[in-house]
Amino acid sequence: MVRPKAKPFAEAVPSAADKLRARKQQVMRDAMSEAAAKLFRERGFETVTVEEIAQAAGVSRRTFFRYFESKEDVVVTRFERDTEELLTELAARPACEMPLLAIRNALVPAIRSALREADLLRDVIRLLRETSTLRRALMEHRNRYEERVAALMIRRLECGSEDNRPILLAFLTRALHEAVLNAWYDHETDDIEGLVDELITGLCGITAEMPVSYQPSAS
Repeated sequence: MVRPKAKPFAEAVPSAADKLRARKQQVMRDAMSEAAAKLFRERGFETVTVEEIAQAAGVSRRTFFRYFESKEDVVVTRFERDTEELLTELAARPACEMPLLAIRNALVPAIRSALREADLLRDVIRLLRETSTLRRALMEHRNRYEERVAALMIRRLECGSEDNRPILLAFLTRALHEAVLNAWYDHETDDIEGLVDELITGLCGITAEMPVSYQPSAS
């Protein structure tokens, strides 16, 4: 049996040109995101058109659609960036950490990273609360998010796909992530670590309220 060979190292590692191209693309996406956020803030999400976003960013309508599928996608993409940060942090946590502790220790730096663009994040959260079409657009992103977290948890727990714990932990990760962001928006606190710990302590308290007499049904 002939085994496929890995790419040569020079081909497997992004070249300097690839990295430069990726940075330029991100700069373009950021410029359009900022232009869109300013228009949404001034006039409301529903009234702003793709053409107006492109004009405000100094690009053509065709260029806009090279980077985003719709104006909803501009907002959802902001959350996808935060998701990637959390997934990276979670994947880097030591295998010996209990799942909930790993989630906690990944959330704190991921949220701090997101808050480097606090004004933009504040606009995004407000828009999601006010606009039902945006909340619907976010659903597909949430599903992909949970699938990727579940895959990480399967490896962490060393369990099979028939085990439901990774799915539960994935849902919990996403819910905690969104709860922290919304709590930050409501309370404007800089104590992200304290905010994460408060929510997890509350979660542990809720689960501890199950009566001692409770006996789970046998599977």
